[in-house]
Amino acid sequence: MPATVWILIPSYRDGPYQLLRTGWVARIGQDEHRCVIVHDTRGDTYFAAWGTTDLDLPADFGLQLLQALDAARRAAEDAGRDRVVVARHGEDSWSWETYAPDEVPPAQAEPPPPSSPAPPTSWPPPPSLNAPIPGPNGSFVPNPKGGMPLWVPKDEDQTEPDTVTG
Repeated sequence: MPATVWILIPSYRDGPYQLLRTGWVARIGQDEHRCVIVHDTRGDTYFAAWGTTDLDLPADFGLQLLQALDAARRAAEDAGRDRVVVARHGEDSWSWETYAPDEVPPAQAEPPPPSSPAPPTSWPPPPSLNAPIPGPNGSFVPNPKGGMPLWVPKDEDQTEPDTVTG
């Protein structure tokens, strides 16, 4: 029996996954959000890879998948063993890696968030929830009944709502 190449979908997150036999792949595409989409001959669609807000997929990651599948097919024929193609991310880039089925490493965690400067040691206190909020033509005050805040014009006396004035 000839060796088969599989795509592990998704291969970089923990949780449920699928293996798609490349003999069933009819089409590979990449959408405007750079998601790599694989369509099989049965009409099913798989999202083989999609980026995160911290580390976007390369613009040609779908083409890179096709190249990785071709290299994996040749390696499978030479070794006479199945191969699995897996999306992996490094510190600053994505790549498709090829493994023997019993050598596929565990899924990766999400890419680390970008480093940011340390937060200030003392944050200013939050504003009081009952304090008026300046508006374009007056102030907004909290609505004691809940819902949207009440608007009080600048020239009107700010009395408590629901109080009797006499």
